Amino acid sequence: MAGTAIFDLDRTVTRAPTWTRFLIFVGGRRPGFWLRMIMVAGVAVGWRLGLARRDRIKAEALKTLRGIGRATLEARAADFVARELATNIRPGARAAIAHHRARGDRLILATAAADLIADPLAAALGFHEVIATRLDWTASSGPQLDGANCYGAEKRRRIAEARALRPFAAPVHAYSDHLSDLDMLVAADHGFAVNPSSGLARAAPVHGIAIVDFEALPQPVSDPTEQPS
Repeated sequence: MAGTAIFDLDRTVTRAPTWTRFLIFVGGRRPGFWLRMIMVAGVAVGWRLGLARRDRIKAEALKTLRGIGRATLEARAADFVARELATNIRPGARAAIAHHRARGDRLILATAAADLIADPLAAALGFHEVIATRLDWTASSGPQLDGANCYGAEKRRRIAEARALRPFAAPVHAYSDHLSDLDMLVAADHGFAVNPSSGLARAAPVHGIAIVDFEALPQPVSDPTEQPS
């Protein structure tokens, strides 16, 4: 019976995070870019110290894209996604996505990455839906956050919103590398900690979450989405 599969993006489907690398891909040679990135790093330190909201990090980072038109950014995003598909997708992630697609499962990518890169990457990988940080393009200066950064509590809210609009068919499989997605993994019928962060690696056994290595291709006779008995 077809179910639902929810995947995080950064360090789950991909080996390396996408957002900062995209910013460098687009603006690394622009005047003032690295000075702006130092300011982004300062906001990130403030967030870790509890002095700033996480949303401010992405809002500050978006300022590095000021003065670049939407059509140009979308074209650069397409180029970046092509590079990611060639070099930055974990082989086990490709196998798991293909497995769920063959089962007829509803494939959902849930990520804090901006829709500018999440949407085309998800489409190329065969996802049906994307839950990502939304960008607003109405300002003449460049894209801004449209709502909250899709991380932590906001990501959980957006997943719940998607479920309310169209209930998730069981069984639900969920994949993430990070402790911030623990609730998503616990709520799923089958939760998987993918090459997990240290925090999630400690929490996974406590909550009965399987730990999987998406750097390794599954054997042909094995099912990468089934927990060991």
